[in-house]
Amino acid sequence: MMLQPTDSFFRFRRMDIRRDVHLSHFQLRNVLASTSRTNAFYTGNGVVHSFNPVSGEADTVMKLGDMPASQVSTLAADHGVLIAGGFSGEYILRHLDSGVDEGADDDDNSACHEGTITNHVSGITNHVQIHQSRQSSSPRAAFASNDMCFRVLDINTETFVSRENFAYPLNCTALSPDRRLRVMVGDHQNVLITAAESRYAGAGRPEIIQELGGHRDHGFACDWADDGWTVATGFQDRSVKIWDARRWTDSSGAATPICTLRTEMAGVRGLRFSPVGSGKRVLVAAEEADYVNIIDAQTFASKQTFDVFGEIGGVAFSNGGQDLVALCCDRVRGGLVQLERCGPGAEAAWDYAEAVPPRSLLGRRRSGTYDWPRSRFTEEKRVRESVTKRRRKGASLDAMEPF
Repeated sequence: MMLQPTDSFFRFRRMDIRRDVHLSHFQLRNVLASTSRTNAFYTGNGVVHSFNPVSGEADTVMKLGDMPASQVSTLAADHGVLIAGGFSGEYILRHLDSGVDEGADDDDNSACHEGTITNHVSGITNHVQIHQSRQSSSPRAAFASNDMCFRVLDINTETFVSRENFAYPLNCTALSPDRRLRVMVGDHQNVLITAAESRYAGAGRPEIIQELGGHRDHGFACDWADDGWTVATGFQDRSVKIWDARRWTDSSGAATPICTLRTEMAGVRGLRFSPVGSGKRVLVAAEEADYVNIIDAQTFASKQTFDVFGEIGGVAFSNGGQDLVALCCDRVRGGLVQLERCGPGAEAAWDYAEAVPPRSLLGRRRSGTYDWPRSRFTEEKRVRESVTKRRRKGASLDAMEPF
């Protein structure tokens, strides 16, 4: 399915040229993370940098070991934690309240904790996702390694609570909003839907709910939307498939994606759905190099494309989904590309806690929202967002004194 050009979802804000950007792997593209409008994390040569796009300040917040092979293969930041995985089965962890905002000394690595995921000869950490557990309040890190194992780490105790063995390496995983299922893609043509907490974990086996065919090469990207049922998978066959978790297959058991989208030039290495409450729902599909596609996630019939010269190290939403950051890994002109919402923005003008929405939104609510539809999966996030919306609304009414 070829997508038609559409009106702009995002517009270019600026690009910050950082000559210390470094991409270590020719396939893995998850080396960018953003936790807020003022905190973006990306890889350098054996280090992880933090960058404040607002002030322009940068720091080195992580350093790997002194061995020549010590390079970052993937990283993630969420729930107050930054984690990076390496090429030799190692990981390095840092709590984000340990001096990142204050500008830690570049030579100070004391706030970081190092550990080992695997000692296997093929121990590259392909992907890591930080998430909350259904069983405890402690955040956990889900590691997909090239030794064909998937492991979950309890971050507070830094102990592995589960390990599942697969027949091939996994390259990317994503957890469903209710934290019960995972979508997994790797060095195989099929998509796996597994239980987040396998009944066979004691035996080291995954609990596979569905195995979906249709792709024609290996997979490197996937994401699960906040609505709870929309799933996207990106493979090297230059296709992105959209799935509905309420109906993975037809009556005969054949995989039935909602649609299959084609890329501009290469396989998709990064997929990100916009968060609930951020406005027009979109799917960002970052190709291996040059192209970042912003797809209408309501119709999947149109898209906006940004052409950035160079390898793309990842994409991330920030500022509640109002900003989008992409990492360009060109050795000479690499840096952070910053995009911002344009046109109709977030539905922040209507707080879901209010009894009566503004008149301008009544018609839209009757005809359906352009944001993710309300469901049991989005309700918790909408309630959480309403507090933020009230604060922003109040702040916008106050006159700001000059600095």
